[in-house]
Amino acid sequence: MTRELVRARWAVSVVFAGCGAAFGTWLARVPAVQDRLALTTGQLAVGLFGLAAGSVGALLVAGALITRIGSRAAAVSGAMVLCGGLPLVAIAPSAPLFVAALVVLGIGNSTLDVAMNAHATRVEQGYGRPIFAGFHAFWSIGGLAGSGADALMETWHVPVTTHFLAAGVVLLVAALGAIRAGFLPGPDRGQGGPAFALPGRALVPLGVVAFCGFVAEGAVNSWGAVYLTEITAAGPAVASLGYFAFSVTMIVVRLGADRIVARIGAVRFMRLASAVAVGGFVVVLLAPVPVIGVLGFAVVGVGVAGIVPVAWSAAGRKQPDAPGRAVAAVAACGYLGFLVEPMVIGALAGWVGLRWALVSAAVTTGVAAALAPTLEARRAPQWVFRP
Repeated sequence: MTRELVRARWAVSVVFAGCGAAFGTWLARVPAVQDRLALTTGQLAVGLFGLAAGSVGALLVAGALITRIGSRAAAVSGAMVLCGGLPLVAIAPSAPLFVAALVVLGIGNSTLDVAMNAHATRVEQGYGRPIFAGFHAFWSIGGLAGSGADALMETWHVPVTTHFLAAGVVLLVAALGAIRAGFLPGPDRGQGGPAFALPGRALVPLGVVAFCGFVAEGAVNSWGAVYLTEITAAGPAVASLGYFAFSVTMIVVRLGADRIVARIGAVRFMRLASAVAVGGFVVVLLAPVPVIGVLGFAVVGVGVAGIVPVAWSAAGRKQPDAPGRAVAAVAACGYLGFLVEPMVIGALAGWVGLRWALVSAAVTTGVAAALAPTLEARRAPQWVFRP
């Protein structure tokens, strides 16, 4: 293994961690931002919709951007927009500008996300073995670090404006330094080609697999603590442990998932991961006391950890001539699940109750096992739009 590839692997890992930390920083201090602007629940919901709109909109054009300028330059652009968006959210003087700032944050997050995953595909191809899940472990580590820093800022009564400005500067310097020092030089495969192309039918199942993985993540992120509180009568401290246990097991498994994939193959790994995730949801749904529910969410994290990274890695292999475009297409499908499932669970909860609503996440996660054979590395055709 060349030093250049090893250096690139660590540089991409740093960028993944920075992206996770930036997003975790925002999520953990949503109440503080809401209080500073005196936002109503409805205004906050509109702001969150702006974040989602910016994220999805950027995903739709990220593949074209990477094809034009390459994953390295796109990562620089995404990092600048994401880290610049943090202080914009904090200093927004009104609700409309708050929404606009969250649109910027969403655009930066998705642009950086797709760019760093596209470059990760390039590094993995250089290694010649699975290393993709390890990158996603660093995203989770960064997210927990960002949340932990937020807790300290709250304890020390640091204003959210000061906190977000400092976090944006530190994370931007770290990301740009890692990109400059470690990202692979030269153009990506497919760079300079047609900007827009249909991904091909072979990538559609991978998009569905990513969708299934993000559905599980979105369900636990948005409803885990609420579920433990309402269904198992957990107190606030214990209820928060559900997401913490889920995050920790995801990190641990992602750090070792690449070795498992290399040993048993992506197809068998996906079937096993999906089965474990569904089993974890079953434990949660049957939990009579909070501690069993927390254990169930930890098991869900074990299963879900590898679903999205393995799907994105397979996308890059299926279109090696334009991996950035392939990753962007699969990512767009995946993030749709992350955005849609919390709303679906909320709607179903009002009709059949939260316990039965969470069944939708378990069933959807199980679909990934049925689609596991599509992970096999057969080249996917694409239909190109040429001017």
